[in-house]
Amino acid sequence: MDQMSSENLIEALVRLKATEDVVLEIAEKMFDADEGNIFPVDLLAIGAMKRTASNTEGFVTLVNSKNMPAARSLLRIQLDTFIRFYSVWLVDSPQNFAKDVINGNHVRQIKDRNGNKMTDYYLVKELADDYPWLPTVYDKLCGYVHFSEQHLFNSVQKINYEERTLTFSIGKEDKQYSEKSWIETVDCFTHSVHILFYYLNSWIETKNDANTANNAI
Repeated sequence: MDQMSSENLIEALVRLKATEDVVLEIAEKMFDADEGNIFPVDLLAIGAMKRTASNTEGFVTLVNSKNMPAARSLLRIQLDTFIRFYSVWLVDSPQNFAKDVINGNHVRQIKDRNGNKMTDYYLVKELADDYPWLPTVYDKLCGYVHFSEQHLFNSVQKINYEERTLTFSIGKEDKQYSEKSWIETVDCFTHSVHILFYYLNSWIETKNDANTANNAI
């Protein structure tokens, strides 16, 4: 690791850590909106913000300990956070939808306003126009959450084609990844957090409109 690339990774982590203050700012705005009234969607938002704060802290720890499989697994979970929260925009009654989720109903079993079950695959497809990178990245990261070939590939440290040998590592550090790979993973996590912020702020704007907050977004 050269000094310049190390500094670049540190800067990427600083950008991610900066989102922690933004979460608190958004939460304050949400609680102040509509004279402090609380809607079921607020409860979903609180869950998404808490999950994001916890994920961010854990993700930074995993990157600093050079644990790529776990870091990418947590990135996949963070993508899931904004993808599921986005469901609020696809239903006729966001508040009833939020109540269903709070009561333990799975999002994947709930239908949107067009009668489609909001499975992860469906939600990713719906978001693809705004985030063209999402389907490919989401699919690849699923391989880290579920036991798959990604875990075998991650254990390969070196390939010697001339000698036709493989060197494996089952240790806790992943030293084979370039600094660029680490930075891309961190930046993707940061981007996913900012996408959630976009939808949280959109909800706050809706909440401040007393004519729409109780009906549809």
